[in-house]
Amino acid sequence: MHAERTFWEKATAIHVFCLQERLRGDRFARHWHDVVRLDDAGFADKASADRQLANAVAKHKSMFFAEKAADRSPIDYAAAVNGNLVLTPSGEGLRALGEDYVRMVDDGLLLGDSEPFEHLIERCTQIQAHANKSDASK
Repeated sequence: MHAERTFWEKATAIHVFCLQERLRGDRFARHWHDVVRLDDAGFADKASADRQLANAVAKHKSMFFAEKAADRSPIDYAAAVNGNLVLTPSGEGLRALGEDYVRMVDDGLLLGDSEPFEHLIERCTQIQAHANKSDASK
């Protein structure tokens, strides 16, 4: 799988978490870490610019990974990749994610490549803004 597709796969998984406001298990915070590392390597910009890829991932996920938000409304992957991506949770979701991230760091799963959780979330906020703005220019 190409890194740009990995970005959209992880970004849409994060989007689902943010709308559902719940973790699906331990070590889910790895997706936020991975998205930031993909951005560090320049792949988030490339993925954001590739509208065809973004829409292909959205279509695939809509067919095979239909999900509902916390309010029971269907999650619209096409909207997510076209200007409405959410990469930063709030409330209880943010707290649970922070705890999951700290456990991953403490367990050594990030191999010393970690940063404070608050910084990770700040970076994801920036990536979210860029991805959403990338669509606005199309």
